[in-house]
Amino acid sequence: MLSTSVNAQALAFLAALTTPAFAQRAAYFTFGSSALVTERLDPLLSPGATSGHVHSVIGGSAFSSTMDFASTQSSKCTSVDIIADKSNYWMPNLYFNKGGKFTRVPETSPKHKIYYKFGNGDGSPDLQRSEFPQGFRMMAGNSDLRSDDGSMGSAGNQLNWQCHGPGGQRATGFPTGFTSCNGNNVGGLAATMRFPSCWNGQPFNKDAPMAHMSYPVNKDGLAGCPTGFTTARFPEVMIEYWLDTSPFDGQYGANESPWVLSNGDPTGYGFHMDFLNGWQPGVLAKAMKTCDAGNTGLSLDSAQCFGAGSIQSGAAKDACTIAPSVTEDIGATNPLSKLPGCNPIQSGPALATKATNCAGGGTVTQPTSVFAPIVSSHGPSTTQAATVVSTPATTATTAGRIVGTTTKGSSSVATSTASVPVAPTTSNPSGPGPTGTNNPSLTGSSTGLTPPSVNSTSGVWKAAGCFVDALNPRSLGQQAQWWGHPITSSNCVEHCDSIGAKYAGTENGGQCFCGNQLLNSASRPGKCTTKCSGDPSEICGGPALLSLYSLDGTAPVSKRTHQRHSRHFKGVL
Repeated sequence: MLSTSVNAQALAFLAALTTPAFAQRAAYFTFGSSALVTERLDPLLSPGATSGHVHSVIGGSAFSSTMDFASTQSSKCTSVDIIADKSNYWMPNLYFNKGGKFTRVPETSPKHKIYYKFGNGDGSPDLQRSEFPQGFRMMAGNSDLRSDDGSMGSAGNQLNWQCHGPGGQRATGFPTGFTSCNGNNVGGLAATMRFPSCWNGQPFNKDAPMAHMSYPVNKDGLAGCPTGFTTARFPEVMIEYWLDTSPFDGQYGANESPWVLSNGDPTGYGFHMDFLNGWQPGVLAKAMKTCDAGNTGLSLDSAQCFGAGSIQSGAAKDACTIAPSVTEDIGATNPLSKLPGCNPIQSGPALATKATNCAGGGTVTQPTSVFAPIVSSHGPSTTQAATVVSTPATTATTAGRIVGTTTKGSSSVATSTASVPVAPTTSNPSGPGPTGTNNPSLTGSSTGLTPPSVNSTSGVWKAAGCFVDALNPRSLGQQAQWWGHPITSSNCVEHCDSIGAKYAGTENGGQCFCGNQLLNSASRPGKCTTKCSGDPSEICGGPALLSLYSLDGTAPVSKRTHQRHSRHFKGVL
């Protein structure tokens, strides 16, 4: 009995050593993936063109150089276990460098292991976590990093490299001290990276790709997010990227580091990951309430997780591949004299700089498209900034309503029903509203609730009053939520009218919501006092307060709902 007890304790101890710290705390589930494609594309940082370096891509089969949420949902298959996840995840490839010749390091089982953590410190699900808005995108890591500047935390925090051989060497950058990573039943060199999970409500900006997200502190719920990043807290996503280094055993010494990332990084510190949300709306939000498969051993196709028929076979997952759309040799079989693209080796310790005077090579052969509408299915949403590929100005319609004009450099407006790209209205930060076919002018009074009537294609818009926004779910529902623009009551009304909504509401100075009914709300006359970010002469609601507009100037709220929310917000608003 004593021997059995000691063995059990030893096994538990060893498991704790090899399991990421991320996966040991609170509610979580994991799933696997096969590679979808390996190529030099990055729709976040290089939309419509080849990207700077080669990536290993997993997820939905609609991956291309220019993407939005609608295109993810058009995927015919996904290379991850969960059928409803048609997101794309990608990271730089690893190469073995022998005398200036580069050979791509292949993946090994489990290839890409994905963790979704969404629990409180006591192990219970965190009910304040939101699923990702449709069209949401983010990055983790810094491709230019070449030394340990502290931004990645200690090994195992945000970035960790580990040789899963006898010594188990690990470090934030490439570890040394081994000549093989085979052994311990699971062999290979693995990179582990954790994404941030706290959002400030702003769209992704490719010129500042980490600006809209932050890592949480050690607290539950939204209280665990730093000041300024409490718009939403998403599940914490972590990915293990497993690589088969066995073909190179015996070709390097224990004190050597023969590895280089596809971005020209020989240190490992410049590893990074990208994510573009493609989850089927509502699926992730539901699973986060009850699917603690990581701690309980629940099957992912159980009722508490994703349900019967939700998980595909390994064969189906492996069969989900697409042909590369960039024509070039990536060094999978024969060594290359240089890395694909324009990526000379930069060892640091200073940040890497963009190389010039070298030919990147490679040709994108697939068609590109403009960004289509983006809308949230749960919680807050965002409209993603992107360069529109088409340059001529064009006019688009949705159900006969003119949306506006597209000009080079504009970005798409959030809507809820279109399944094809729709031209956006262009935003005028210094004016009252976007320039479009229907451009109402609202000057607003001191309260923002009695502007002149607004003529539109559907009728006359009028102020309805100041109302509570229940937040979760939003009082105007989920038809459309428009973020990331210089919001005014004028352009919010125009946008909501263009998609056929009955109500338009601005909130907290910089948010616009559209819907066909007002739910779980209550009137708060005179409480909306926050100036609009796009025009300070207009008022855009307040914290959890909507400056509401409708076609007839009314906003019916049921008596039961009004009383319930009056009690809920008593003493607060």
